[in-house]
Amino acid sequence: MILVDTSVWIDFLKNRKTLAIDRLLFFLEEEETILYTGVILQELLQGCRKESDCLLIENHFQSFIEIFPQKTTYRLAAKIYRDAKNKGFTIRSSIDCLISACAIEHKVPVLQQDRDYLYIQKISDLKIA
Repeated sequence: MILVDTSVWIDFLKNRKTLAIDRLLFFLEEEETILYTGVILQELLQGCRKESDCLLIENHFQSFIEIFPQKTTYRLAAKIYRDAKNKGFTIRSSIDCLISACAIEHKVPVLQQDRDYLYIQKISDLKIA
């Protein structure tokens, strides 16, 4: 199982070639279980210019498994943000903290291409794929 971050999905949908996309394609070919959170889906849908693009994304995500944050997840996300700040790392998006907390609680790595996750990994139990 692997949680795929918004940054990877954006490049995937734009047909960009990156190392993270190569890894995503490998996971898809190997029929790895792909996880996402509602906030990842929200970020992708926010970027759509047409309703038809939203429908394509929603249809694509039907084959993946959604994981849901709990109260403990939000607490962990806040702690991640505070701990990073106390160590001198500026996390640009609290959403990355929430996605990281979901991954930690579900004991799955995150496939990402966003430097915030590298900082989060340094101060938490986050695993990066």
